[in-house]
Amino acid sequence: MPDSIQRRLMLTSSAVLVIFLTATGLLLDRTFSQSVTEGAQQQLQLVVYSLMGAASEEGQQLRFNEGFAEPRLGQPDSGLYALVSNARGDILWRSRSAALTEVSRINDRALIPGDFVFRQSKQGVPRFSLSHSVTWEGLQDERVIFTAITDQAPYRAAIDAFRQNLGLGLGGVALVFVLVQFLALRWGLIPLLRMQREVVDLERGQRDQLSEGYPSELQDLAAHLQHFVTQEQNQRRRYRQALDNLAHSLKTPLSVISNALKEPQPSSTLLQDQVSRMQDVIRGQLNKATLAAPAALGQRTAAEELLMRLVSALRTAYPNVHIQTRFNATGPLRGDASDLMEIFGNVLENACKFCRGRVNVELAAEDLRQSAQAKLRVTIEDDGAGIAVDDRQQVVQRGQRADSQAPGQGIGLSVTAELVDLYQGELTISDSDLGGARICITLPGFDPVQ
Repeated sequence: MPDSIQRRLMLTSSAVLVIFLTATGLLLDRTFSQSVTEGAQQQLQLVVYSLMGAASEEGQQLRFNEGFAEPRLGQPDSGLYALVSNARGDILWRSRSAALTEVSRINDRALIPGDFVFRQSKQGVPRFSLSHSVTWEGLQDERVIFTAITDQAPYRAAIDAFRQNLGLGLGGVALVFVLVQFLALRWGLIPLLRMQREVVDLERGQRDQLSEGYPSELQDLAAHLQHFVTQEQNQRRRYRQALDNLAHSLKTPLSVISNALKEPQPSSTLLQDQVSRMQDVIRGQLNKATLAAPAALGQRTAAEELLMRLVSALRTAYPNVHIQTRFNATGPLRGDASDLMEIFGNVLENACKFCRGRVNVELAAEDLRQSAQAKLRVTIEDDGAGIAVDDRQQVVQRGQRADSQAPGQGIGLSVTAELVDLYQGELTISDSDLGGARICITLPGFDPVQ
């Protein structure tokens, strides 16, 4: 049988409950038994005092007024008995209740006058006895011992009844406690059960993330689990994006190869070039699919040097485009150089491809008063047709192909948005003062940024 937290807690708390109730029961039983015994002793002490009050000497003998306040002493075999004896053990007086009952007399020659001796007999009929020794002046200072005796049966019955009621009471308490404990555990485990259901829903693809509002003890677990889920989702999206980009990128070389194979004697050089190109495309897309951006954040890439390499290459490729640069900050970016090259390269190439003749590139530092982490912001704008407001959200949406959402913009923006998100950056699209689109990319850098 599989183990469970609820079963563990129930067994542990039940064991603690059993120990606690057992200790409580033993303590209460002992306390009540002592109280009953002390009550019997006090009752016998009152009988002794009443005997002493009813005693009077007549000549050299003691006489007792039979009308003193304890009627059971006058009833045969009532369970309460009284004896008066001298120091020699001779019985001077016996209550009527002891006339037909065998009662052991107390013959304690060492009993000091004024002392009380309380005893519990364990042989024969269980009884309590209390003896009190006094020196009676009217009997020539003879030592007289007053003894009161009572059966233990009523007291034992009271103890047995108490134990029975105690057992029923503690049993009831145990049942109530177990029920309350079960309900409390069920209520306490509701967040875990909810998390379990949500994880199952995540596994089935019925939800994208865990809900909020978990108790403080589960918040860290929920956060780590959500981070893991998000990483897995991002990984799957990267795989899908890589496959889409791979399929798109292989269209051209496959078309070239197909057309070349239609020739009577296809050029081996051309085929080899296209195969090499396809290998490079596959290798690059696989690298992106397995990208772990947090690890790459530890790498340093010079932002100004990287942008100048891109601008130089694009000035050669687009000689009719005037590319103006303005670097107001220098410093390294966090990330792999090839990924950063693709981020800015896609945006710059699109700007050069669809502008009317002018492209501006600006590098600046993010205001540290607005962010505790150093960041660099690259702004690329052109004087082209721009990107419609309704299309801006779609062209940067993960998994969406920008070439189908915004004609003329290619697939670069969707890839760029994916990489920027992996590097914990931000990409925004707005209208440029030049008339076209302005794309701002903010990425984490290294302190200090000047």
